[in-house]
This record gives sequence, C-alpha cells and structure tokens, in this order.
Amino acid sequence: MSTVLDQPNQTHASKASMPPAIECADLEKRFTSGKQTIAALRGMDFTMPSGSVTALIGPDGAGKTTLMRLEAGLMHPDRGRIRIFVADTVVDPDGVRSAIGYMPQHFGLYEDLTVQENLNLFADLQGVLPEDRGERFETLLAMGGLAPFTHRLAGRLSGGMKQKLGLICTLLRTPKLLLLDEPTVGVDPVSRQELWPIIKRVITEDGMSVLMSTAYLDEAQRVDGVLVLHEGKLLAKGTPEEFTQRLSGRVFTLDVHDRDRRAVQRFASQQPGVVDALLRGSSVRVVLESTADRQRLANALGQLEPTPPRFEDAFIDLLGSQMKVETSSTPSNQPISRTSHGHDRDEVIRVDRVCKLFGTFKAVNNISFTVERGEVFGLLGANGAGKTTCFRMLCGLLPSSEGTLRVAGVDMRRARSKARARIGYISQGFALYRELTVTRNLRFFAGVYGLRGKRLLTRMD
Repeated sequence: MSTVLDQPNQTHASKASMPPAIECADLEKRFTSGKQTIAALRGMDFTMPSGSVTALIGPDGAGKTTLMRLEAGLMHPDRGRIRIFVADTVVDPDGVRSAIGYMPQHFGLYEDLTVQENLNLFADLQGVLPEDRGERFETLLAMGGLAPFTHRLAGRLSGGMKQKLGLICTLLRTPKLLLLDEPTVGVDPVSRQELWPIIKRVITEDGMSVLMSTAYLDEAQRVDGVLVLHEGKLLAKGTPEEFTQRLSGRVFTLDVHDRDRRAVQRFASQQPGVVDALLRGSSVRVVLESTADRQRLANALGQLEPTPPRFEDAFIDLLGSQMKVETSSTPSNQPISRTSHGHDRDEVIRVDRVCKLFGTFKAVNNISFTVERGEVFGLLGANGAGKTTCFRMLCGLLPSSEGTLRVAGVDMRRARSKARARIGYISQGFALYRELTVTRNLRFFAGVYGLRGKRLLTRMD
C-alpha cells in the first residue's frame, strides 16, 4: 500500500521535486556485550519525503534512539545505508552533519550558564556568524516564550522551559532536517503543547523536515507519517488515518452499570479475541481482534456499543499479545474489594494543610489529601507546580514548613527515619550507577535496604 512515507507530498510542487529527506535501505545495527550479540535494527527500509513530519514510535528498546544516532552520523550501520538528502552518512558524514539538527533525549544544556550564555555557546559550536545571531536569537526566543528569561540560569528553568531552550539551541543554524529524540518526555502536557507551535513554525517558514521519536501517541496523530518499530524491526508505516481505519468495526464501549468496573475490565481482558480492555470513566473500552468476536463478548458481558477507533487502539493492536497488559492472577469471576479494618488503619498517607517555603517562595501552599491502602493516587500539575517538593516531604527528605504529614502511621516531623524504612521512592532522575551491571546495581541497593542472604536472592529473582 502506498503511503505518505513512500510518496512525496504532491500538494506542493517544490516538495515533490526535492530528494527524500531520509532513505534507509536494508539497515542493520548490532551491539555486542560479552558473548551476546543484540540486533538493535534489522532489515530497516523506508523513505521519508522532504517537508514532512514523521513520528517514530515503539516500546522501549525498539531501536528508535539507535536509528536516530545512525541518521545523525554518530554511528555507522553494520549493513545497509542511510542517505540524508542524497548524502550517505558513511561516505559523506560532513555533508550529513551540515544538513541536520539533532536533539537527543538528554540535551546537554549547561545548567550553570544563563539562557543567553547557552545560546552564545551553541551558536559558536554550530558556526553561526556573530552578525547573524541577533535576529535569529530574537525570533527563536520569542517563539519559545523565553525572551524574558535570558539572564536566568538554565538550571533554574522548569522542565518545559529547558526542553524549549534545547530545541532553540538545535535550531540556531536552521537545519534542513530536524531529528528529535523524544523531545517532550518528562514534560507536562501544557509544556508539550507549547513545543508544537515551534516545530510547526520552522516547518512552514524554513521548509524543514522533521523526524521525531515520541512516547506520546497523541503526538503521533498530528504528523504526516508514522513508523512503528518493535525489537529492531519496522513493524508498520503509514499515515495516522490509515492506522485507525484498520480498526473500523472492532472498537466498542461496555457500560458496567453497578458492577465493579475493574473486575469487568479484568474479565474482559482475559477473554479470547480481546486485544485490549481499558477503563474509560464509567465504561470499559474494548478492542477486538475481529468483528466476529463481538457477539461472544456481548454474551459474556452485556451490550457493546460501537465507538470510533483511535490511534492508540491501532498501536496496541499492531503489537498484539507482545504488548497486552499482564492481567491479575485473581480469578476473573471474583470482584476486587478493599478489605477495611477501620479508617485509621486504611489511611496510609495524610497531608493536612501542608506548606513548604524556600525563603519567601511558597513551593507548596496549603494542600490537603489522604491516600488509603490499596489506592493508586495521582498527583498532577504543570512543571513547577510543587509535585516533587510534595514527594520529598512525604519521603522525609524535606521538612514541611507548616501542616501535618503522616506516612505509614508515622508523623514525618517526629520520626522521618522510621517512615523512610517503610517507603520505596523513585525520583525523576533515578540514580542508577551506569558503570555497574544490572546485578551489581541490584546488590548495591539491596545493601542500602538491608537485604541479605536467601531473602536477597529471592527478591532479585
């Protein structure tokens, strides 16, 4: 089937006459660790037309970052070739580097330099002439909403502002092809929305082509073409509309009425022919392998109402059983219930009128909530809203300025070390030791938690 990834965009003659932004042919990349060889990419073939935006999606470890690095000329393929506007990444690496802008997952801003100093430094590195900088800086800073913050240290920007500054630094030289490796990961939804106008504007004004990997399927719906990778292989390619059309007549909602919705969702996910079952408000959204499975599921669960498919449904359907969520070992005919032994014992976290001040700045301002045993409780907010500060207080890493915090039955003002012994905490930048193997990391952290002997081996297994 012909797709936007195989044909030039026919709506603009200038684009149609341009060479493809990316051509990959029989691409393969392997990595060796000890005696083990891993094929990160296998038989990769695709063409991305000039002037388009293409999304690269797939599970962790699918090969997205490896493909980006090969296209940026940072690694060489073991087999096959990549051409960037007809320049071969191996034969003509300088020609490739002059045509691309590459923003890796962890863009290397210098956090002890100001926004302006970072711009000057990256302009130097990219060879932007001094006389060309003023207008370019002004335009990009205005696009990113960072003009008022040029004298602020990069380390004191919010996560979303850092990502926008990283993107601006990548765009200083106006590349023909922009490679973005998960540019919005870890960024709140508001900041993610703010990045898109920048990307759209450089495409429109500068005629840029963009390949971006993303963990967010709603972003993949906005692009011209999609590449789905899994275990180093190109699983599928096409437009977002082509992906969703494949699921026509296979997506339904099930009203749970007065039944336990989680029990219904678990039961549905275990039935033959069900690709996915997700909670959506008071209903369960069900994706079937084929329209023939509808009546059997309706007999088991009740009336199924057709609903339009989404791109997310198509993604899960593509990966099939490899991405199907593992279901609980609880028997499917048993509803989930919360065992209650009294309000005090069920209340695991209590936050009552808590504030945290840093000088005169209130990072957390008079918040109250409770979390009961067995609950999954979501703490939502934009970058800089106070979520991380709240977590650090709950873990005993920061004292509160006002209010009451009780975690696992312990008052955090009086016995923080006792509470910490009962808490597992994963921070934003979890501090694994990259120079240690997986096993050595496990043993190190086991030592921190006091795990030894047979208990340690059982937990590691």
